[in-house]
Amino acid sequence: MFKRTKLKLIFLSVFFILLYVIYIFSHKYLVDNYVSIETIHNKKDIKNLVKNISIQSQFLNSTIHTYSKWDDAYNFLQGKKPNFQKRDFRNSVESLKILSLDFFIYTDNDNVIKFCDCKKNDTIKTLFNETKKLFLNKDEASTIITIDKNIFYVIKSSVLKTNHTGKKVGNLYVAKLLNNTIKSFTNRSFQFINLVKEKIISPDGELEFNNMKVKYKIIEDNSFIDNYLEFIDANNNYITTLKVSNYRDYIVQGKETTFIFNIIISIVLAIIFYMSYRYQIITKSYTEKLERDVQRRTKELKQSNKELHELAYKDFLTKIDNRRSFFIKVQKLLKDTIFRRELVHIVMIDVDNFKQINDKYTHDIGDIVLKKFASILKKHITHNDLCARIGGEEFVIAFSDISTKEVIQKVEAIRKETEESKIILDKNRFFNFTASFGISDNKETNNIDKILHKADSFLYEVKRNGKNHIRYR
Repeated sequence: MFKRTKLKLIFLSVFFILLYVIYIFSHKYLVDNYVSIETIHNKKDIKNLVKNISIQSQFLNSTIHTYSKWDDAYNFLQGKKPNFQKRDFRNSVESLKILSLDFFIYTDNDNVIKFCDCKKNDTIKTLFNETKKLFLNKDEASTIITIDKNIFYVIKSSVLKTNHTGKKVGNLYVAKLLNNTIKSFTNRSFQFINLVKEKIISPDGELEFNNMKVKYKIIEDNSFIDNYLEFIDANNNYITTLKVSNYRDYIVQGKETTFIFNIIISIVLAIIFYMSYRYQIITKSYTEKLERDVQRRTKELKQSNKELHELAYKDFLTKIDNRRSFFIKVQKLLKDTIFRRELVHIVMIDVDNFKQINDKYTHDIGDIVLKKFASILKKHITHNDLCARIGGEEFVIAFSDISTKEVIQKVEAIRKETEESKIILDKNRFFNFTASFGISDNKETNNIDKILHKADSFLYEVKRNGKNHIRYR
């Protein structure tokens, strides 16, 4: 009962913690993501608005350039084409009609009007006078002018022949009201538009078009995004500031989406946790039984694996490596030392007169001799060295990363301890045994068979010349 209550508390705790994490994550990620999307779209709309004005002004510049570099206008300003005055450029010429110009004026070099096709009102008169003053010492110029909350794009262009030759005979002045252009775009992207005579402090960015700059600053609150666009002319003079605003629809939508998401996730999690809790209760006893069985079988398997490893790689009598294990390890050792250029010494060992020991004292005593000798070998090697029984009374040692002098000293210590060791037969009887040693190394080859063959030949010489000695090289 206690375990079931504990499990229930764990599930409830995890459930509410997970709900809290999801709530924090959803508000942090989803709402912030909507804020990021809103910011990206808002900046994109600002750039598109400036781009739209830029495209309009570029088209206007290109078109007006055609009418300022025109033989008919050039001849008219020279007094050679009087019928030129009767033209209705703004309404009869299709390209100019599309542009919906507010004035189209030719003047002589003294800025005296020679031809005027324009709307008749005080605003246009004021606009023309402002344009003349602004472009007084310029032949080719364009900029934005604001008058009475109206935004105009004005152009001045020198009148020359169609092929751009001849002496300048006058100027062409053109103006277009941009209010409708801006409104048509802002109606699609922004909900509010106003002209404000306020300079921007610490702008967020800057855009350029037709030698003019547009600095912008974005101010956000809970309900609105206000964008301030400050227009600056080619001489770095302030022109006007345009304020375009939007409701924060993305944030509202983001919060609604997050709320619905959290409700759905809460319901789904509640169902999943309830089903998981029921499943845990039902399967707990079976799982515990299964775990006990697995632990028991794992223990048995480890023991079996250990025994199999001992059988495969350890000598059953002396408990040191057998022939197979030695060859696997020594070949890896020799391969590794190729790159480190370390010296590996192989010592072939044979227990002297072992057959006679078996014949005289029985095989059981012979086994005691082998185990005793194996214990002596293990005493004199380190974890870097290899030691194995490779035949009846044959043993081998591989020393690595030590000098030849140290190897000979170690082998001599083994030989001496072997010579001094006693095999007790009974209270009054014992005997000594000895061993012979042949040492080779990998100075000339890393082939283990060749190294062993050389060590074995040295061992054979020792056996032939009296035994219980060491032969190196």
